[in-house]
Amino acid sequence: MILARIGAGDRDAFAGLVNETWDPLVEHLTWVLGSREAAEDAGQEAFIRLWERRERWHEGSARALVFRIGRNLALDARRKERVRRDWATQEAQVVGEEEGPEEAAVFGEYDCRFREALATLTPGRREVIELVRLRGLTHKEAAEALEISQQTVANRMTLALADLRVLLADILPDLRANLPSIPARETNDG
Repeated sequence: MILARIGAGDRDAFAGLVNETWDPLVEHLTWVLGSREAAEDAGQEAFIRLWERRERWHEGSARALVFRIGRNLALDARRKERVRRDWATQEAQVVGEEEGPEEAAVFGEYDCRFREALATLTPGRREVIELVRLRGLTHKEAAEALEISQQTVANRMTLALADLRVLLADILPDLRANLPSIPARETNDG
């Protein structure tokens, strides 16, 4: 519905999409490119392309479409510039006002371990976790953004979560008894 309104030239619908989607899109593109500045450039270009080619799209999720356009732009930029990602230093640690130094240290350790584990996943699995769990896209929106089926998103999500459980078992002791027998580096992402 929003996409149809944008296709008809509705600037308010477009502005609403930008306001709703800008932050999650830039965060995702930062993850892809390793640079917030490059991510903002790619995000801006994604919205420009969506608007310039608005007559083409009338059905589907506008949010998924802008994520797909942004992702394609980011992948192109990464190929051209050979940008390397560094998970440990990309995002500043957010410490709540009520957290003390001990809680902040524990959170920082867990966050670092999570990012290290995430970085070892296959690219397809990592991207599904990133879009669905960290950026809040639905399986349908992630499937549209990645140009894969919803079933493939679900399969990759299941495998990625199983991998993370194995990789983080020492900090998630309650899960040890229920670990799946899926190898952590399986490469068939269905």
